[in-house]
Amino acid sequence: MKEFPNRKILPFISVMLIYQFLLAVLVAVYGYEDSFKLLNGFHSDWLDAPMFLITHLGDALILTSLLGLFLIRKQPELIMLLIVIVILTGLFGQLLKNTLFDSWDRPLSVFGPSGGVHTVYNYLLYQNSFPSGHSITVAAAFTTLAMVIRPNKWVMILLALLTVLVSYTRIYVGAHFAADVLAGTILGVAGALFLTVWLYPAISRWIENFNPIKLMRLKSGLYILAVLGLAGGILMMSDYFRQL
Repeated sequence: MKEFPNRKILPFISVMLIYQFLLAVLVAVYGYEDSFKLLNGFHSDWLDAPMFLITHLGDALILTSLLGLFLIRKQPELIMLLIVIVILTGLFGQLLKNTLFDSWDRPLSVFGPSGGVHTVYNYLLYQNSFPSGHSITVAAAFTTLAMVIRPNKWVMILLALLTVLVSYTRIYVGAHFAADVLAGTILGVAGALFLTVWLYPAISRWIENFNPIKLMRLKSGLYILAVLGLAGGILMMSDYFRQL
């Protein structure tokens, strides 16, 4: 059984803290709205398509399904953990969006149609901006991977940079303010750190007691869910993808 926390995740945490610090400085210096304008203003036509595709890796259904296809065979307990953590952190984010911060609208609502917000492929969102749900999802998922798999330093850094990239695309596509992304990554990382320590040992012990037939059925069921989830996620985004 793995011990938590572990120093091996420090490269991942360090990159995330640097990113969060830089976002916090930008928000403190330029303010909630102008920090978005500064970052959203850096865009290029050739980047629109890849950034649009990357931003959907923060979709809970798409990300957990993709990770499931790669990890179910060898680590079904990790996929079970990921599903639970992504659901719990996502629900907490939605609770905040729809209660305390229900009136915090997205950039397109704040600045209006003539406000110069850069968007891509008619991906237009208007309400419930804070915190960023996609940022919560990707931060929670990759923090969980870093804690459980504990790859070498460079893979840890790569996981952190992927988290940075996916969360940053939320600003690039005009969906979120920088502070939304900052809060989302903090909630995702903190939630995953806490929940992994609490849940992973219990889930591992539970699956260790499965006989081979029951384990095979679990893996088969998870594979089916992953395929259906990925197909469903792509289908929901199909109207946008047709514009690529």
